Amino acid sequence: MPAADIATETNTAADSSEVMSDRDDERAGVAHQRWHVGNRTLAIVAALMLTIGIGGTVFRTVKKYQVPGPFTPDKQGLCDFHNGIYFPTRAVLAGESPYSDAYAAKYPVARQIPFFSPVILLLHSPLALMPLHLGEALNMLLQIMMLFAIAAVSAHAAGFRYRLDVALMIAAGMIFTRGGHITLFNGYFTFQLVLATFLAVAWADRRPISSGWMLMIVSAKPTYILPLGFLMLARGNVRALIIGAILSIAAAVLPLGWIAYHEGGGNLSEGISILAGQIVDTQEVHRSMEDESPVFSWTRLDLFAIAAKWTGNDPGDLPHLLAMFGLLAAPMLVLFRRMRNGIDDGIAGWTGTLLMLGLLVSLYHQSYDSLLLTAPIAGAVGLRLTAWQRLNFLTRWALIALMALPPLNYLSTRTFLHRFELSETMTRVFTSLNGISLGIALLVICVIAWPTKPTAPVDNDPC
Repeated sequence: MPAADIATETNTAADSSEVMSDRDDERAGVAHQRWHVGNRTLAIVAALMLTIGIGGTVFRTVKKYQVPGPFTPDKQGLCDFHNGIYFPTRAVLAGESPYSDAYAAKYPVARQIPFFSPVILLLHSPLALMPLHLGEALNMLLQIMMLFAIAAVSAHAAGFRYRLDVALMIAAGMIFTRGGHITLFNGYFTFQLVLATFLAVAWADRRPISSGWMLMIVSAKPTYILPLGFLMLARGNVRALIIGAILSIAAAVLPLGWIAYHEGGGNLSEGISILAGQIVDTQEVHRSMEDESPVFSWTRLDLFAIAAKWTGNDPGDLPHLLAMFGLLAAPMLVLFRRMRNGIDDGIAGWTGTLLMLGLLVSLYHQSYDSLLLTAPIAGAVGLRLTAWQRLNFLTRWALIALMALPPLNYLSTRTFLHRFELSETMTRVFTSLNGISLGIALLVICVIAWPTKPTAPVDNDPC
């Protein structure tokens, strides 16, 4: 055979081999992007734990079901779905203000809702259009789906992409925390806020429009969007914040205008004045509740509430906001320096830890909001991210313990505190541990996350 023919055959074979190799790599890439089980034993254990956790919570919800109406501590099953979603949404759709005394007197609710954006109510409007029990059942299914979604995003961000066993384990861990259990039990929309927060942060750089839509959902609660907005600003997420602000304002103004028009009997200007007064009044009612007051609450996580608890004095809203800015200064500075140095390891790394801890300690937050620490804890425990690998064993596990205390601190629950006769001092200690642990964790992460040298940006896109 001529040498030229031999060369042609050799090159053809080589080309064929390269094509087959490329196809194999493509198949491997597609397979890698499908959910798979990395550890079968872990998957089985996690699935059993998750089944027990969800089944037990559903059973307790049925057993402790709250018939819509006045609040009773021993019957709280789905109380937040009734009081915070279903009936307020029905009122908004009817042009009635869920912030008014008239609403509280007309509907079977414990009280009017505190001021949060009606955007979250409109998102749940399909449930409110259904008969009550059907809406309750579908909301329970929605909450379970949100639980899985948060676990999947956290596993992905922690470096376990498409690992079903890890996502199941995170979901199982969540359902046994105070926040996970009480959210599913009471039917509140915390899962939606946590998932939207994670995605808003993760998508901010490369998908600012998608991030903006998530920020619109987060804007439902001012205590979420205010600190998160400042922290993301320090991170350099200006485009996402502008888009989120436009969407949030539009999503709030339209339904509020609808309510004001009806409250004013067709006179929008008069309706706005009436609505503004109702919002002021409902905030006063909200603050007077024992579990909301920073002085008496056993569930608050923010450091302002800890200070108020020990001084026995609630200075009011303005000092609360000033305290927020003071507490945000350090994490914002660290995030700004990390941004300038091109360092960002996502919601499960040190960046996410700074964001979530800063959000929690700086402004009003309840125990269920500690679900925001799911991704940082998953990253620290999973040890797939470079930042966590750089920490020594004791420091890393000290941070994990500090972040895990609030989700697992059952010493500050109503059940424990009412069952045992504790002194006033011991009650303050048990109910202050959550905020103190988060404050210490924030201080530690601000020190260790301070950038020392530039590095390449990290891909933290969870999808």
